[in-house]
Amino acid sequence: MLALLASVMAGVVSRLVGNPVPWSDEMAQSLLVWIGFTGLMIASRRRSHIRITVLIDRLPGQLNTAFEIVLRLGVILFAASLLRWGTPLIGRNWDIDWVSLPLSAGLLYLPIPLVALVLIGQALVEIWELLRGGASKAGPGVSLS
Repeated sequence: MLALLASVMAGVVSRLVGNPVPWSDEMAQSLLVWIGFTGLMIASRRRSHIRITVLIDRLPGQLNTAFEIVLRLGVILFAASLLRWGTPLIGRNWDIDWVSLPLSAGLLYLPIPLVALVLIGQALVEIWELLRGGASKAGPGVSLS
């Protein structure tokens, strides 16, 4: 977050003095992608994504648990698709440099498989907890019902 702030500030200040830094925008865009994926991993781990549970909360016990498991399986399917189609992006872009810096464009796509693996792992843990009956269905996250 501090690197993103520094990159944006460098761009603003350099433009203000009439000598723009060419790499600041590209660096800020890439850091924003990394921050977004990092936030996704943290929110998944903390179970703090917003959930609209109006219908799910009205389901009886076992049906509620079954629906929660189906939702986690959907997360696994989404993460598997990120892994399947996101990972090749790294290889296809690794030999391409940024416009303004000698860094690989593949770095932009590097968090995709990491996020996918974290999402799959977290969903599997939550499914296990649901099957054992010990976990809160929504966890400590934000629930709109």
